[in-house]
Amino acid sequence: MGGAISYLRDQFHLDPAAVGFTSASVVLGCMLGPFLGSWFCNHIGRERTLMVAAAMLAAGALMTAFAPNLFLFNVFRIVGGVGVGLCSIASPMYIAEVAPAKVRGRLGVMYQLAIVVGSTAAPLAAYIIVGHFSAEVAWRWMFGSQMIVVVFFALFLLLLPPSPRWLAEKGRFEEAASVLARVHGPQAAEVEMREIKEALKEETGGFSELFGPGIRLALLIGLCLAFFNNWTGWSALAGYIPIILQMSGLEERQTAILQFALAYVAMAVFGLLSMFLIDRAGRRPLWIFASILMALVTFIAGLVFHYQIHGPLVLAVLVLCALPHGLALGPLPWLMMSEIFPTRIRAQAVAVTTTFLWIVIFACAQLFPIISAWSQKQFGSIAGVFWLFTIICIGATVFGFKLLPETRNRTLEDIGRSMSTPRH
Repeated sequence: MGGAISYLRDQFHLDPAAVGFTSASVVLGCMLGPFLGSWFCNHIGRERTLMVAAAMLAAGALMTAFAPNLFLFNVFRIVGGVGVGLCSIASPMYIAEVAPAKVRGRLGVMYQLAIVVGSTAAPLAAYIIVGHFSAEVAWRWMFGSQMIVVVFFALFLLLLPPSPRWLAEKGRFEEAASVLARVHGPQAAEVEMREIKEALKEETGGFSELFGPGIRLALLIGLCLAFFNNWTGWSALAGYIPIILQMSGLEERQTAILQFALAYVAMAVFGLLSMFLIDRAGRRPLWIFASILMALVTFIAGLVFHYQIHGPLVLAVLVLCALPHGLALGPLPWLMMSEIFPTRIRAQAVAVTTTFLWIVIFACAQLFPIISAWSQKQFGSIAGVFWLFTIICIGATVFGFKLLPETRNRTLEDIGRSMSTPRH
């Protein structure tokens, strides 16, 4: 969408509110995905839920490419968004339930890294497409090109075994043991199978437990992580970077899209760095450092736009926004939302926090062009948007000091017990 939005704006003559809705419409589907996904995951399994997601992603890719009007375009963006939402709950669950314990944490961070890699590939593909097609059809090829990835995704899904945890929940213990033996080895599989059976006896929690003593704090922390993930700067800016670059005086759209891709390459580099730091520095110190750094960067970015400084410095401040997000503000929420809840209610809790995360993403994408237009009137530039992020980043810093727990080198059971205990 970052590469296509300026073309869609011109072709359909969109005002700021329509630009925001068109950019954010996919997230309406993403909001439905986690709750639909919890039902699908329980009834047909994790890997089959991902197959349903692939079908929705395919429909979204094809129909947005051929959409004759903006209404149908947005409808099928929402359909594709449901596929994304299904993936956002089924993929982490499948990884957690199949991966050996010794690599589970690393894979949790790699989930965010995979998102960044995809986000880097998208503007690069858009840059290539813009160089070969006219403005009237380039955006259609951008959305249609998603089918290449969807086809590979669907083919690889056919190779996945069912989740052993799901098989055990259905009483299919021999099949579950067989899958565990393939992944973990026969001896480890026996130990793991015993632990799964014991855990199944304890998992009777429901949504009402989320509001019980102690767990309320864990839920609040999860919701705060989801909010700060998207309102500290980068997530709001990412989809609009080509437009922001054009606002700064860069007239060539294709060059703006290339610089957009370079910003995401920087994000991928910082994401790799996060993999090495997250288990060494700890979650809480990394979050506090990233929040303070993002506050400084967004404040400086506001000055750059307020004083209408053009040239490489504009791209530099946008890339700097990627640094704290790639280090902590991006990956930590996805990781910690799966760490801070007791096992018996983890699935329900992650469904709630993930849905809230998508709601925040939608609000962010919807409001960004409106806030930008307000800032243009008030300050003569979009500087006010960056200064708003500065204030929110200060809030994220306070949250890190006051509420965020340290989960490094702690078992999930230890974290769950500590979060379940009411604080006085």
